[in-house]
Amino acid sequence: MAIEGELPTTLDSILVSRALNEPNHRFLLRPEKDSLDTSAQPITYGTFDAHVGRLARKWTSDERASIIRPRTVVGVFFPSGYTLAAVMFALMRLGAVPFCISIRNSDEAIRHLLKVGHVVAMVASKDDRLSERIAPIVELEGNAPIPLLEVEKCELQDMHLTLESGKISFPPLPPGAISVDDAAIMQHTSGSTAFPKPVPLSNKLLIRSLQGGTWWVDDLHTRSDVVLGQPPIFHMFGLIGGLLNSLFRGHTFAIPPLPAEDNNSLIPGPQTLRTYALQVGATEFFGVSSSVVGLARSKGGIDLLKSLKRVLVSGAPMPRENGDWIVQQGIHLVEGVGSTEGGSLLHSNRPHEDLNWQAMRVCWNVDHHFAPFGPGVYELILHSSELSGKFPGSDPQTGHLSTHDLFQEYPEPGSNTWRHCGRSDDVLLLSSGQNWNPRPMELQIEGSQVIQHAVIFGHARPFLGVLIAPRVVGELTYLHDELRGAIWMAVEVANAVAPSNARIARCYVIVLTAKGVVPLDGQWGSDIQERKKIPLADKGTPLRSKTYTLFKNEIDAVYSDVF
Repeated sequence: MAIEGELPTTLDSILVSRALNEPNHRFLLRPEKDSLDTSAQPITYGTFDAHVGRLARKWTSDERASIIRPRTVVGVFFPSGYTLAAVMFALMRLGAVPFCISIRNSDEAIRHLLKVGHVVAMVASKDDRLSERIAPIVELEGNAPIPLLEVEKCELQDMHLTLESGKISFPPLPPGAISVDDAAIMQHTSGSTAFPKPVPLSNKLLIRSLQGGTWWVDDLHTRSDVVLGQPPIFHMFGLIGGLLNSLFRGHTFAIPPLPAEDNNSLIPGPQTLRTYALQVGATEFFGVSSSVVGLARSKGGIDLLKSLKRVLVSGAPMPRENGDWIVQQGIHLVEGVGSTEGGSLLHSNRPHEDLNWQAMRVCWNVDHHFAPFGPGVYELILHSSELSGKFPGSDPQTGHLSTHDLFQEYPEPGSNTWRHCGRSDDVLLLSSGQNWNPRPMELQIEGSQVIQHAVIFGHARPFLGVLIAPRVVGELTYLHDELRGAIWMAVEVANAVAPSNARIARCYVIVLTAKGVVPLDGQWGSDIQERKKIPLADKGTPLRSKTYTLFKNEIDAVYSDVF
């Protein structure tokens, strides 16, 4: 259940209400350590609020933090976890807007975000040496340095904190000082253009997302539920589905550990998730497609998922064959669609006996329309309104915001349920939940004198790859070492300014030759393959969709370890 009585209008006021009225109720489970065999520590609303208050009080007495005032934007640079959650709410307690900056970003992207996000101060983790990494970046060219504040995990380790009855640890701002329409949190897009862009998220938009039907089903969920999620809480999916949903509804969110061996401590792997789910008694799991499938295919994964009330997948389309296989195992799979600008938008919550996991409904509190895009295909257009709230980036005249997400009515026309079938632009949606516009990166690769065309692929795949057409005189009949090196050097130039999750590994580079497509470091086959050319538009640029279709077998081979 949500907050009783009059609904608080800000995220901080929800926390204040919880801490005052039920300080001993369990809010979070945090891992004692980032390892596979860790136990979990229960965090009550009272304990969490005490930690939030401690940080807020610390900053009010620090002259360097005097610039942190209501509505100012403060950068937050932490790995996903409990400390990040406490820092975000401590800044909101002071009326500031925490700007969660992904640690995956390149230094150039971070510097750009600090400028365009009008960041006045930065709070960074000292434990993970992230404060050392961010220190030279906050020295903005031509501007005064941004104050850098450090936080260590040890500042928030004590567990048994008691609050005086009827009081909280640090007083909130007076009612009305921060409104429902003010920005509560700022996040950024994943960089579908050259750099990611900041997106301010109002209290109203976030609370609306929590009420829309995606995250809570009255006949299914209870406050005793324990929800485990794979996405980081600096990502919209992890933020709403994990931290904020638990705060709003009153159940428990289990923050997963991040062992060093799991994706460089960025995202927990299948074994970690399965072990921790059993440790905390999880009743629900949510994650991106690759995480759900990876967990399902891991040892004991199917049995775990079958024991849960629900498995929610979002962040990127799940291939139908994977979803059908999971549902056939007796798992209640629910799909959702959302965005950084729009929050939670659609979901396929339904009775357990209904197997149509792709049949999604638009959340009841999202004003919208579906614009015809092609035969049987529609693009979702959002409407800023009193019900929906104002969508960042919406048209100032109409209030409309194009999502670029394409849908078909499913399972049949007129059903008013929708299946996600792609996007209207070139953005590739990785199975990890990240989206990426490949064109700027392709242009960088094509800047090399040895490359004529570069077409990046990887939709619904875990990693990006690239098809290269070298610039040669006559036919390319031999891929010599000098050309291999030059091609890889061009790819590395593009990798240098891309986020870590968008960088292309050498083994995912394939080259178009007179003998067919070959891996950059592979061997020639005994037979000449079918001769193909990259389809081009009249202006000489590759036709992406036709290229993907023409080279489907070669692209599939990249991810099947054929090369």
